Amino acid sequence: MRTKLMALATAGTLLALAGCGGSSGKDASLEKGQVVATVGGTDITIHELNGELTGVALPAGDQRKAVEQQALQALVGRTILADIARERKIDQSPAYALQRHRAEEALLVQLLQREIAAKVPPPTPVDSSKFIAENPDLFAQRKIFAMDQIQFEAPEDMNKIKALEPLKTLEQVEQYLIETRIKYRRGNSALDTVGANPDLIRQIAKLPPGEIFVIPQGRVIVASKITNARIEPFTGEAATNYAMNLIQSRKVNEATEKELATKIKTARDAVKYQKGYEPPKAPAAPAAPKAPAATN
Repeated sequence: MRTKLMALATAGTLLALAGCGGSSGKDASLEKGQVVATVGGTDITIHELNGELTGVALPAGDQRKAVEQQALQALVGRTILADIARERKIDQSPAYALQRHRAEEALLVQLLQREIAAKVPPPTPVDSSKFIAENPDLFAQRKIFAMDQIQFEAPEDMNKIKALEPLKTLEQVEQYLIETRIKYRRGNSALDTVGANPDLIRQIAKLPPGEIFVIPQGRVIVASKITNARIEPFTGEAATNYAMNLIQSRKVNEATEKELATKIKTARDAVKYQKGYEPPKAPAAPAAPKAPAATN
């Protein structure tokens, strides 16, 4: 048995949800509305306050007012700090221009996906029941894996990661990290198939018993071995809601691919790269087997 290196990246989603920080800079396209506060001559409108509360589950009555006031104070505080930053001309710096460009593009991507998602009809309880029946590994046979793990920061030389492939036990991995002076920590963990990357679960399920596998997680590398697996059925309202959310997510991905795939491919094909920055070439397809020679 050998260490299995697993990648978490999958090709299913064309657009990734991206968070974006707010800015107090006013834009001419901002919707006008009731002014709820004025900070140094800058008006904060009810629309901006409502935007600050997007995604917040608002209670009723006096408690709702308290949440709104708290959000407004956060908005006022950010506006004051942003004004101070402008006084120091930070908004004219190259670093600001770069970060603003990144934030604007991330927000545009988020709103594009939201626009596509709004056109996708939500799944029904019948869809949910059918999905639960068709995916027993997530529900009736839902597993929780107990794992022995070693975590360490990814080294600058990625060849050191490849050196893990012939290793057969976590003890060998640990010894290798000691010899190469890579700091690590070892401990027990658990992996619930509900909420985990489905591709990762499929790969783990195919591993022989006791085989270790390595997963890069950003700058952290995690080497793991399954020590136990127990079945805990996932049922009830929580399972129904989970199924419906998963169905909706897949529908949005499918709608995104259907609507944008051709345009994205055309745009990618037109990209011109400077020498040395080209994307890696796709592996060549295997040659078709030759037909056997005719015999008399």
